[in-house]
Amino acid sequence: MKLLFTLILLFGSTQYINKDVTRKVISDDNYNYTFYVSNKKASNYQDLKEYHWYKSGKIHSSFGGGDGQILHGEYNKTYRGNGIAEQGDFYYGLRDDTWKNWYENGKIKKISNWQKGALSGTYQEFTESGVLLVSGKYKNNKKHGRWISHNTNDTLYFKKGEKVIKEAAEEEIEDDKKKGIIVKTKDFFKDIFRKKTPEEKEKAKKEKEIRKQKKEIEKKRKELAKKKEASKKNTPKKQ
Repeated sequence: MKLLFTLILLFGSTQYINKDVTRKVISDDNYNYTFYVSNKKASNYQDLKEYHWYKSGKIHSSFGGGDGQILHGEYNKTYRGNGIAEQGDFYYGLRDDTWKNWYENGKIKKISNWQKGALSGTYQEFTESGVLLVSGKYKNNKKHGRWISHNTNDTLYFKKGEKVIKEAAEEEIEDDKKKGIIVKTKDFFKDIFRKKTPEEKEKAKKEKEIRKQKKEIEKKRKELAKKKEASKKNTPKKQ
């Protein structure tokens, strides 16, 4: 009974300590936070990565370093009125593995995947009613592969963060083939060109006008050539 009472006190407190991490429970005006901080002193920070750390009762973040106890392990953020808001894992200050965010009504808001501080893998965003809004993939913090805006049915392709068309589309087709997915190429490329920017539309319009003018010039040239040929045939030969 004494042991049970000790355990209740231990896990019911705002923090407990083992040799690797310390559990923290804090709150602010909008959220409650439950997380762990590493008992080891952090080092070897990477300049381009965002680190999360705890100091003076608050969670802070900064790129390339930290000035407190580095977050490490499971992280849970809930709304003050109950209901989960965010959940994921930290690896010595860096977001890692799958992270999920929720709206206050309980619907999923965002699902992202990380590899030690870098977005990498599938990414999805949803509306407050739970409808899929955006989906795609990241590779080393950059958009890579097919990205779909589901509310407009727009499809874009990226390669290492840069928007591309032909190359990425061909890569995606090959990837789908390897997975055993049958791709209808005609419809596939039709999706890519479904929407154009105003600049692209204006450019296409001008190119169409130029092609039309060239056809008219070529048509007039041929008509003129035919008239000259007919005129030669109708002209009497000199005796």
